[in-house]
Amino acid sequence: MEKFKRLRISTPLMLVFCSKRFNSLFLTLLISLAFIGNVSGQKKPKYILGEEQKLEIIVHIIGEVKNPGEYRVVDGTNVLELLSKSGGPTEFSKLSRATITRVQYEVPANNTSGNNSNGHLKKGNSIIKVNLEDYLKRENASPPLLLKPGDLVLIPRNVWSRWRSGFAVIRDISVIVSVYFLYLRAKN
Repeated sequence: MEKFKRLRISTPLMLVFCSKRFNSLFLTLLISLAFIGNVSGQKKPKYILGEEQKLEIIVHIIGEVKNPGEYRVVDGTNVLELLSKSGGPTEFSKLSRATITRVQYEVPANNTSGNNSNGHLKKGNSIIKVNLEDYLKRENASPPLLLKPGDLVLIPRNVWSRWRSGFAVIRDISVIVSVYFLYLRAKN
């Protein structure tokens, strides 16, 4: 856990990195719940004025990408641009089942500080399924979804990664069995 604090990774991302063996739907729900507890204590602005005098937002991307983490991108950035900025997908990504967890804020009209009477900024999360593979393969596909402040993009694993993990276990067991038989042969 200490290395996550050093890297300044937020609580939702730390939960995901620590629980890599859960399936993607459970991870999405876990992240959504983590945001519920984490948003109320944060005082981060939704939009930031960048160096080039353009509005910027902070978004997260996790899962099967080469460089998962928190990114500061120009407002109007779409999911594919964020995927590109994070180094692209890994060989085990399933782009057809990407999801975006969108944090929806509620700011009361009588309070300009951003906190309502309960001290919560958050109204709820919505999970949006995005088929990036469809967009990349079809010419007349709808444009990719634009990101909003606080969005969390999850690129899940494909089936081949499970097979590869299974074959790795079988390979390791066969090496152990082979060493055992060599030991028995050398003993006799």
